[in-house]
Amino acid sequence: MIKKKSPVGTRKKHISKLSLKFIGIVILAAVVSASLFGFLFFNRYRMFHLAVGEEAVKKETSEQIQTLQDTITKKDISKKNKKAIKREMRKYKDLTLYLYDDEDTLSETSFSTMEDQAYVGTMSFWLNLYEPDDQEYTLKFHDGEAYLVVYSFIGLSFMIRFLIVAAVASILLFIVVIMQFVHRKMKYVLSIEEEMQLIEAGDFHHTIIYKGNDELTDLARQLNHLRNALYDNMLKEEEARNANQELVTAMSHDLRTPLTSLLGYLDILQMKIYKSDAARDDYIRKSRQKAEQIKDMSDKLFNHFLVYSRDEELQLHPIEEQAVLNMLEFYCEELREQKFEILTKFERGSWKIMGEEAMLMRVFDNVFSNIRKYGDKHIVTVSLQVEKGNVLIRLKNRKKKDASREESTQIGLKSVNKIMKGMNGSFLYENDDTEFVVELFFPCRQE
Repeated sequence: MIKKKSPVGTRKKHISKLSLKFIGIVILAAVVSASLFGFLFFNRYRMFHLAVGEEAVKKETSEQIQTLQDTITKKDISKKNKKAIKREMRKYKDLTLYLYDDEDTLSETSFSTMEDQAYVGTMSFWLNLYEPDDQEYTLKFHDGEAYLVVYSFIGLSFMIRFLIVAAVASILLFIVVIMQFVHRKMKYVLSIEEEMQLIEAGDFHHTIIYKGNDELTDLARQLNHLRNALYDNMLKEEEARNANQELVTAMSHDLRTPLTSLLGYLDILQMKIYKSDAARDDYIRKSRQKAEQIKDMSDKLFNHFLVYSRDEELQLHPIEEQAVLNMLEFYCEELREQKFEILTKFERGSWKIMGEEAMLMRVFDNVFSNIRKYGDKHIVTVSLQVEKGNVLIRLKNRKKKDASREESTQIGLKSVNKIMKGMNGSFLYENDDTEFVVELFFPCRQE
């Protein structure tokens, strides 16, 4: 059965830390604003007493009842004229009125238009918007008196205005809490932008400050890593530029000497100012020697730039013990063909090293070419041993007496060091007036 590949870009979605923080702030702001509104709502009567007071409500209620009494007296309304009484009672929109006759029988009623706004369908004193106290009055008609019970909703208008203010204050508090969170995060984003501008201006030592634990913090941390990587790359580029400049300068100097000699020999041959055929052959031999010297320098320069211009990492894979021994035997045999006396000592075992065959061949080629160029043919010791999880390859030879005359920029040794680091190994060498010793360390896996 062929398994279908999931579409590119489909990932398991998860809520970001910043989103969770924002949701938490929204919940917190809702709780705080609701708490403020609840506090103001349940203390509305206290605020009403402080701002208006019951006495003011009673005074205004009494004035309206007195106006009603004056109208009844002026129009000489009878207790029995219920239609006229009801018409007059309905004029007072802020009052709910219950009129009783002498026998405490309900005679007439008039409900305030604001009563429906005061009650929320519950008998709870704390949940109803406004709960008025009852007040008792006596109305005098020309044919007798009547008992009047009054519920005044004059204070309801204050309650409505107060609760509107409380709702606005709660909403503003909700917005302020959220905006404070947004402002703090935006301030952090702007600070990151300012610090990036400093880095863009070339201040790579400026560290971006970490704050919090969310995606913005991760962004700041990644930008710091990017800053460090850019700074390291700049240093490496500067070092490489300086090294190449030094190399070109040294190579120019080293090439000038054999080229000058070669041109001199060629001029002698061209002008035929040699004394004999033997002298001519000697100039030809010297010319060839100088040409080979120049070729050797150009080969090393090519290898150097081949190694140092390689951007990708080495593709390491296991190299068998026998493959390494075969390479060493190959180069030892080349030295024997050139009349070098080779002494080998290879410790056998079952191990592998991690590396690239092509790069390992370049290491051996550079090391053995130094022996061919500077070494005395008397004795060259090549050994291999395994110790403490490492394979140690050691080459030792005596230097020929005129080795100091040979021009050297140590390009080959620099290339060897670079390759060994790429294969997680190390490279050491000792070079004095009489001996040249090279040690190559490779991490190995024994079986």
